[in-house]
Amino acid sequence: MSANCLRFLTTSQIRRLHHTHLARAEPTQPTYLESAVYSPQQHNNYGEEDLFRLAGVLAEKITLNHAYQDRNKRTALLATDMFLRINGSHLQKNLFPKGELDKKLQSAHVAIATKKWDVEEIAAFYKSIRVSDDQGAGEAPNR
Repeated sequence: MSANCLRFLTTSQIRRLHHTHLARAEPTQPTYLESAVYSPQQHNNYGEEDLFRLAGVLAEKITLNHAYQDRNKRTALLATDMFLRINGSHLQKNLFPKGELDKKLQSAHVAIATKKWDVEEIAAFYKSIRVSDDQGAGEAPNR
């Protein structure tokens, strides 16, 4: 990833994702959302270049900072998927998949919320289910 310049989401982009896809609600703790948004950038500034670890940091911070009254785990999932998409990968073909992948994603984000998974475990999970932008629909990710 060092040859590529990573792109990061802004607070307003994450607020828009939440507002558009989840609930027309503003964060109850806007500074907590800002803190979560800037955390992956700070990790990158201090040398972290692994896209999936940075995605894990974003998911963990949004989930645990609890900036919204409700739907923080789903907000974390949407933001993480969008972060990966703007950097050439993604977790899911559809915003809200049905079936086995949705159950795995829900379980993973519950594990984040209950602090059963750390950033390394989140990153490994995301890597295991990722889909690159250059892969066709229905193709399994290269591992």
